Amino acid sequence: MTDRFVPPSVAVLEPFVRAGVLGMVEVHVTATMVESVRSDPSRSGGGSDGAGLPDEVVIAAALAVRAPLHGHVCVDLRHVAGSLVPAEGDAPTRRAVADVDGRDDEGPDPDLDLPALAGDAAEMSPGAVELPWPDPDGWAGRVLASPLARADGAPAGDLVEPLVVDGDALYLDRHWNDEVAVAADLRARAGVELDADAAAWAALDRYFPDPRSGGPDLQRAAAVAALEHQLAVIAGGPGTGKTRTVARLLAVLASSDGSVGGAGAGRPLEIALAAPTGKAAARLQEAIAAAVREADPPPEVARRLASLDARTLHRLLGARRGGSTFARTASDPLPADVVVVDEVSMVSLPLMARLLDAVRPDARVVLVGDPHQLASVEAGAVLGDVVGVQSGRPPAALAANVVTLETVHRFAADSPVGRLASAIREGHVDGVIALLSGRGADGAVDDPDGSVERVSWLDPGDDAGVDGVRRVVLAHAADLVDLGRAGRVDDALASLGSVKVLCATRRGPAGVDTWNTWVEQQLRLGGRMRRRYSSGRPLMVTANDYLNEVFNGDVGVVVRVGGAGGRPARPQVAFDGVDGARLIDPTRLDRLETQWAMTIHKSQGSEFDHVVVALPEPPSPILTRELLYTAVTRAKRAVTVIASEAAVRAAVGRPVARASGLTARLS
Repeated sequence: MTDRFVPPSVAVLEPFVRAGVLGMVEVHVTATMVESVRSDPSRSGGGSDGAGLPDEVVIAAALAVRAPLHGHVCVDLRHVAGSLVPAEGDAPTRRAVADVDGRDDEGPDPDLDLPALAGDAAEMSPGAVELPWPDPDGWAGRVLASPLARADGAPAGDLVEPLVVDGDALYLDRHWNDEVAVAADLRARAGVELDADAAAWAALDRYFPDPRSGGPDLQRAAAVAALEHQLAVIAGGPGTGKTRTVARLLAVLASSDGSVGGAGAGRPLEIALAAPTGKAAARLQEAIAAAVREADPPPEVARRLASLDARTLHRLLGARRGGSTFARTASDPLPADVVVVDEVSMVSLPLMARLLDAVRPDARVVLVGDPHQLASVEAGAVLGDVVGVQSGRPPAALAANVVTLETVHRFAADSPVGRLASAIREGHVDGVIALLSGRGADGAVDDPDGSVERVSWLDPGDDAGVDGVRRVVLAHAADLVDLGRAGRVDDALASLGSVKVLCATRRGPAGVDTWNTWVEQQLRLGGRMRRRYSSGRPLMVTANDYLNEVFNGDVGVVVRVGGAGGRPARPQVAFDGVDGARLIDPTRLDRLETQWAMTIHKSQGSEFDHVVVALPEPPSPILTRELLYTAVTRAKRAVTVIASEAAVRAAVGRPVARASGLTARLS
């Protein structure tokens, strides 16, 4: 098959295709590059049938195309041969991220089937693949000598070279441009110091009282960093108070005369709230509203903050059809004086470049998120680079702008869930195994609502134990059906946050489809589930719906409620809203899927009392430290992990290290 799949002009790539390292996109984009050289005498050095390019340049170009498809901004040519492993599946027909059907205005769906997402973590095996790798010594230099590449910082010629060489790193031109632009913007904003007025400092003392004893108040430190600088980064794990800090910071800014925010005295501060997905934006708005109520600001400040409307980044920037271009740019920037972006771990490098380009040069930017969670589906790990996850400290240019919150308020730091999350984050494989082994699976059956803080671990081969967990999941599903039938809207919505199965993949024995099918079958056998909109069915929105104001990732539940004027009860889909439950007739909704279980990627930004984590067997490259950490930290009280010891060890021992030069450009 591969002889037909690989054009003759890039035949050197055939072994890489057979090994599963390269796919259709990489091969045909590289073939286009090669043909552009062969057909242009000024670039090939020959006639219309020019000599083409050396094999090692063709291989490098294909790897540069491959890198962003798997989350990397560039490829390290010196070390790629020893660190790259093939993705799972049939390489010639595997889908690339850029080709996935279902792209919405928030980019590609993160719940891709393996192996489409495999490359996000497929770069970390120490074993080299037996392939015709070029000599790494001087490989980048030889690529630079070709007509396809230019050096980092060199001006583009009349014909833009598609590749950029920076040391041993090789970039696609557009990703190099994005990285350089993001680094320049962040450095420029980080270096601008602002003078807060007396009203702002007085408000700071009100909302962040200066501790007179004990350790430093990192929430106050984060607010001070945002007051004194044009750029602030507030990082921290779940439950560390990031949203509380942002809400009180906004109250501080809204209490000033406007000049502290860049608005100018006498003009109200204009604030924009945004997040990568509709669900995250809604959560941000709800959390800020709750935190503002808890802070109890003066009525005028409360009214101003209550009027804020969180949006998706694509909506904020005015995404045009296809979602790759935007109305808001440097020539028509956002009017906001302060731009707050939550869940920045999910923001890709290209999207961050578009955002910073659209923010006024004098506006304040506040970036918020957990750098240890799963990174964006597309290229880059911007928050991790900005916080300095790999080095353990922020890059030098941002040292005064980054504050990482440490105290966990969601659960006690010494609780089973808290200790497990810390051990996973720090990569202590034996510590994670010890913590999981310290408790059996009995709690999964005896404590279905997660009212007791605990961690349980089951091997997938433990049929009795797994059946016990299934009974817990099924009991929760049955309760949800009963609540939906009774029309208890608020209780049904609250129950959505009780027990949730989180899966690493959609397919396979431990996948979402398997769990959803099993629950559905059991409910049908029990006569509780008969049709698509049966009461109690949890539904996830899979595409943004601006008409009904529900967004990709929003979760609702079917409830049966009585009609006006004594009309018979009929099914409605209930969603949480800032001002209470919202009921939408299911006939008005289109892109929905049943959600008894969900992928870990889709769970970002959510929390549940009891989380059941189902992992596939190794050597699945989707098993990573960030994946397991994200799953475990969705739990407020209880976690049940269904995975073999090999799967747990593979996940904890494999951090995602995306190739990027952003940290170096900020140092």
